[in-house]
Amino acid sequence: MNQPAMKPTIYALMAAFLFGLSIPLNKLLLGNVQPLVLSGLLYLGSGLGILLFRFITERNIYSPKESILNKNDIVWLIGAILNGGIAAPLVLLYSIRVTPASTASLLLSFEGIATTLIAGLWFGEYIGKKIWFAAVLVTLASIFLSIQWTEGWGFSIGAIGVLTACFLWGIDNNLTRNISNRDPLLIVIIKGSFAGSFSLLLAYLSGMKFPLFTIALISMFLGVISYGMSIVLFILALRHLGSSRTTTLYSIAPFVGSFLSFLILGERPQIIFYLTFPLIIIATFILLTENHQHRHVHEHLVHDHRHTHTDGHHNHVHENLPSGKEYVHSHPHDHEQLTHNHPHLPDIHHRHRHNEE
Repeated sequence: MNQPAMKPTIYALMAAFLFGLSIPLNKLLLGNVQPLVLSGLLYLGSGLGILLFRFITERNIYSPKESILNKNDIVWLIGAILNGGIAAPLVLLYSIRVTPASTASLLLSFEGIATTLIAGLWFGEYIGKKIWFAAVLVTLASIFLSIQWTEGWGFSIGAIGVLTACFLWGIDNNLTRNISNRDPLLIVIIKGSFAGSFSLLLAYLSGMKFPLFTIALISMFLGVISYGMSIVLFILALRHLGSSRTTTLYSIAPFVGSFLSFLILGERPQIIFYLTFPLIIIATFILLTENHQHRHVHEHLVHDHRHTHTDGHHNHVHENLPSGKEYVHSHPHDHEQLTHNHPHLPDIHHRHRHNEE
């Protein structure tokens, strides 16, 4: 495995596993909770649950090991909340009312491609041919897995709405990447609390019925695990891998959900599961074995993020901190201009432009 990708790749796969866990469990809860209400409870649970965890571990909403959000980050965070936490679910809610379930499931697979397109064309993230190939493989596999072969399929204004929701989530993923060097728990606390509150308010104003307290509590607890912890790990992966690679790895969640549905719900796997699973294995192998290395220039930079002094990019000296290069801390620091050659990914220090493959 490519060393720069090892830990963040594990983060992305764990995020996909935790989100995939919600798929069969949500099926059980949807018998008692309406979709919009359940979405609100899951998001609100993620925000409040991570907030409680932060207070238990740090006795404060902030962590001294992580960089806090500043005024320049607020625009990115608000954009992520508006696009991914509010607009996308709302557009999707109205779109699936007039769209066949098989069509909606198939089109939702395009979130990964939307994220990759936006990352490459709008945010200038380096996406080589291998990464494009892996993203296409995962998307095709997700499409095949989500087709309901016994239901009708049709393209309509609702289908355009589903694609719009995917595009909005793609924007959310890329905007979140821009603040991925900040405290991931704090980001989830804010995003989950605002998005969940909005969904529940919308459900209340629409006259939807709310579940019993016990069911609501179970839903919120599931939100902590499958949404809160998953998004934290997703942000940590974004910090090191960039949007396209993280989202491609995260896109295996439907396969995790299908596999867990076999175990939890006793569902029998369809033949299409066995036919598409090799595509996921190939795509994951491509991402794990990527070796991107060339001579590159680090321009002078001043920023603030969690770091140690062992990665070759943080050689500054400061006083009043414990000795030892492994000490994890966060503070504003300078990067002098540096030119060198080593394997790297589009992390927060390697988001330079590329003229060719």
